Amino acid sequence: MDEPEFRVVDPLRRFLWWFSPPAAIAVIGLILVLVTGHVTGPLKHITVVRAMLASKREFFEDEQVKRILMANGYQVQITPVGSFELAEKEDLDTFGFVFPSGQSAADRVRERRQGQHAIAFRPFFTPIVLATFREYADALVKAGVAEQQSTSLYYDLDVDKMVELIDSGALWSDQGLDNRNRIIAQSPDPCRTYSGAVYVGLVAFARYRHPPAGEAEAVKMGRELKPMFDAEGQHGEDMAPKYFVPEGRSFAPIAVIYEHQFLAHQIRELERNGRLDDQRVLLYPKAQHESAPELISLSPEGDEIGRLLMENADLRQRAVELGFHVLSPGGAPEIDFAGFLGQRGVPVPRSGSGNTETWLPANALLKKMIGEIGDCRW
Repeated sequence: MDEPEFRVVDPLRRFLWWFSPPAAIAVIGLILVLVTGHVTGPLKHITVVRAMLASKREFFEDEQVKRILMANGYQVQITPVGSFELAEKEDLDTFGFVFPSGQSAADRVRERRQGQHAIAFRPFFTPIVLATFREYADALVKAGVAEQQSTSLYYDLDVDKMVELIDSGALWSDQGLDNRNRIIAQSPDPCRTYSGAVYVGLVAFARYRHPPAGEAEAVKMGRELKPMFDAEGQHGEDMAPKYFVPEGRSFAPIAVIYEHQFLAHQIRELERNGRLDDQRVLLYPKAQHESAPELISLSPEGDEIGRLLMENADLRQRAVELGFHVLSPGGAPEIDFAGFLGQRGVPVPRSGSGNTETWLPANALLKKMIGEIGDCRW
């Protein structure tokens, strides 16, 4: 019999035999990420910017917007608040920027920041609209209050006639619907939100045809309008979440929202289900009002966020995808909004059918009017 053989295996050679293939793969992967530039992403310094935001916080809460900002070295830490509350907050100096939804609140912020850092950016705008369901829109057509546009998702609304209908105490059942509630529109809290305040302005403009001339008239108008708003019941901050849930009809047959919220919903429906939500439709007031919110920077870091919103192509494209009309630095529409909607298969609305725009009263008079309507605690 042959003598048994004993082999001595070098531990280093065994280790290299096991380690070399995965190490080679790791090296190749590292080279690839270095070439493409992605390896530096996690190592990049990120500046956290505190911001107080009203309804347009939807934009900064979007995951794609967060990623684009992060790629540019910024993260926005959001404090949600209504526009009018935002304008009166005592700790404005602790924020990098604020983003109220409307002109009145922005004017108040600038007034409080006189002589201090306060730079305004207007990246986009969106009209105030009334969102409803097709059977309710058709009932308003039957009542002579609305008429359908050339596309099936949109209607023109005569707010004057709607106010007359509401004042008369008319019920939805009067128009053939199985709903014995009064015909009203649910608006956000006018004491806190810009869209709620705008709805007060729309109704006041429809009823009186002119803004209040002074405090006494503003108080008088507010008292006369109060019963209409009391009929809505308790006001929330934002009607869109209630409107877009499956039970939306029971929460608010007509809800005051922003156009971009509706368009973003339709774009998501197309992406998820391959079809539009043809049961939800928009009512465009003939005397329109467009909200052009201002990002007001209170710091150098806020300046950078404002600059990115005005100049970064990815952020501006994403704003359009979220339903906003994007503005150029000069204040004119920049991206082909109608063309974008057409490419996505979303009908293009006609925003306002007349040449009349609803002008809100001066901020102090508007607050007087709203204070009478909402018993606001400012």
